[in-house]
Amino acid sequence: MPALTVKAVTKALSDYVRPDEDIVAKLNMVMPRIYAMGMWRDLLYDWTIETTNDYFALPEHAESLLGAMVQNSPVEAQAQWHDYRISGYASDGPAPIFGVVDDGFHPIKEDIFHEEPTDTGRIRVEPVAPNTTLPTHGSITVVFGENTDSVAGEDQVSKYTFNLNGEAFLRALDGSDQIVESVMDVKSITFNDIAEQVEVSHYVVATAVKTVLATVKGDGVARYRRFRFSNSSGSTQNVKLLLKRAWEPVLTQDDILYLGNLNAIKHGLLGMLAEDNADLERAQYHWTICRQLLDEELDAARGAAKPKPILKPVGNQINIPNII
Repeated sequence: MPALTVKAVTKALSDYVRPDEDIVAKLNMVMPRIYAMGMWRDLLYDWTIETTNDYFALPEHAESLLGAMVQNSPVEAQAQWHDYRISGYASDGPAPIFGVVDDGFHPIKEDIFHEEPTDTGRIRVEPVAPNTTLPTHGSITVVFGENTDSVAGEDQVSKYTFNLNGEAFLRALDGSDQIVESVMDVKSITFNDIAEQVEVSHYVVATAVKTVLATVKGDGVARYRRFRFSNSSGSTQNVKLLLKRAWEPVLTQDDILYLGNLNAIKHGLLGMLAEDNADLERAQYHWTICRQLLDEELDAARGAAKPKPILKPVGNQINIPNII
């Protein structure tokens, strides 16, 4: 099967971990290594984004970008050092001929939009559908810049921790239990012990504009990989992406593993067990068999739809090199 639940894996492979160990914790150590070994079956998927910005962020469940189409036209992806070596930085996005350019990691999915320089807003935490209430435990800490007067600009940096308690939503409060409405920008979002997905958003009171900043689950720090592209007109652009799945830590028995090869997972668990026992030769054997099983499964799943190599003698250059 292409995908399995933690419950199915636990039922089949619980004998391959020590009795005093939690198989869920072991899966959270083994599976990232298996995901990183290659682009296995069901690890590639399509995603569509519509945006008026000159950038887009990969979703939290994506590891990397493999292909992109803007307005249904294929575009090439450029590395993060592209601006430094080729074109220089353009504030309104790279030239259309360059496609999409890697912009590295950012603390939030989308920058907060200010229609007026003095616009400020609230930070909200709310559940993600189909849930209607927040989890009963866990916390989210947001570090943000505030404007505390009528002059445009950031005046101070503040921090607020949301302690989840099963309510429908939460808002950042000040020391007098009043809603903080002076948020200009978000510096970082950290989260701890969150069992279900939770959305952190910014709401501008004056314009009623809501910006989703992050979707979080488990423990960690929100980081989003962005790509810039040409959209100087600010029109709505349809961006179709081919992505590789990121490993999302599993917490409950109903969480999904998008890699259903039980034999490969078994050898991964045995390989880690051998490493824990300092048996490097046996560990190497298990990890080799794990990769071999996944390669065989991928080849069988592709069938006739195998990728074809494309040769570019002059590389991705936009000009014709002088070869005389």
